[in-house]
Amino acid sequence: MMSRSRAVLVATGAALTLGCYAYVPAKVDVVPVGAEVRALLSADAEMALRDSLGLELRPLHGTLVDRQNDRLLLSVRTGVGSRTLGSQPLYQRIGVTPRDVVRVDIRRLQRSKTVAVALAIAGAAAFLAIEGIKVLRPGSPGGGGGPPE
Repeated sequence: MMSRSRAVLVATGAALTLGCYAYVPAKVDVVPVGAEVRALLSADAEMALRDSLGLELRPLHGTLVDRQNDRLLLSVRTGVGSRTLGSQPLYQRIGVTPRDVVRVDIRRLQRSKTVAVALAIAGAAAFLAIEGIKVLRPGSPGGGGGPPE
């Protein structure tokens, strides 16, 4: 069984890992490789992707994998594998030209909101731990432990 302090650490870690994110507008030429992006493509590029992949990807969510002369390579989640194989997400790499990108936004961590969520979770965990100690300590006000007098 997990100790209370370990549970608090796990909850805080989960809050920090999940975090609060927002998308911030950027220019295509300054988006770093490895950045998570949301891209709005031109109508022609969307139709070409729909015809070749058979998927509606509007807007396009993915990771910029590579940037070459006149081509951006994005890794995009296109589906989920079968349950028998563990339902792993399936990704496809898609090449587009910078001219095809009408707008691009970069996913950024919102530190203040993430800290607020982490503090709220830590506060709730501390409150529950204190209440748990009160209940377990015999003879404490509101605690149970001994027979009624």
